[in-house]
Amino acid sequence: MLWLLLLHISAVVCWCGSLLYLPALITGTASQHTDIERERQQAMMLMVYRLFSTPVALMAIASGTALFITGGISKHWLIIKFTLVAVLVLCHVLSGWMLLLTQNRSYKNIGVASVLLRIVVAILIPSIVWIVLSKPL
Repeated sequence: MLWLLLLHISAVVCWCGSLLYLPALITGTASQHTDIERERQQAMMLMVYRLFSTPVALMAIASGTALFITGGISKHWLIIKFTLVAVLVLCHVLSGWMLLLTQNRSYKNIGVASVLLRIVVAILIPSIVWIVLSKPL
């Protein structure tokens, strides 16, 4: 069970790090001036999103679910944690949608949207950590 907890924590750290990094990549892609630079940046964004961020997100969710099931945890704080994780999943989906917008070049205020996304993720991460460590309810 300890290895499962270690897997979960490392997957969550990687996922949250990639969620903080993806909006910066999206903003950087939108600001590229030449097509070659933009294509190279888009390829890197797709690689980070598809080959790193999404697999570690699935690993974090699967290992967290396994910890929940095997540990028999049924406390009230867990509902709050699940809600915050669901919002984090929505942020993951939003970053993928913003990625598609940059590929289609149909972005107008993508910089503002990516900053807002980064702020939401930066608030969610410590909130989830606080809920898990303090278990207030």
